[in-house]
Amino acid sequence: MNTCEKCCSIRSMILTRAAEVMNYDWDAKFSKKNVKEFPNDLREKIDTGGNDFFNIQPSELTEKEMDKLGFGGWTKENPIRLIPLWLFPFLAENIKTNCIDGSEKLKKSKMDTDHRFGYMAYGVLSK
Repeated sequence: MNTCEKCCSIRSMILTRAAEVMNYDWDAKFSKKNVKEFPNDLREKIDTGGNDFFNIQPSELTEKEMDKLGFGGWTKENPIRLIPLWLFPFLAENIKTNCIDGSEKLKKSKMDTDHRFGYMAYGVLSK
């Protein structure tokens, strides 16, 4: 699978998990656990043959793929494409991102997960 295909698959699985919580008569505690533990549940279910399915590098995506996955544009003058929050748990630890404040982050663990309208303040420059 290429990076876009992985991201599409992850997004589909997230939506399915959220739909289950919305449509089934589960109690709040179980529902929260079901959503919160989704990344770990997914790790256990996917046989990657030694490859890290969750090592997503957004810089490998084309602009068309970023559009398909819901990356947001910052401004017309700034070509940064903002990473959607849903993708954060699946990003590679060693990742080069640009922040809307002009700084660079090279580690996922140094990124803030604050978001506006589902977009993080970090992204990649569109190609």
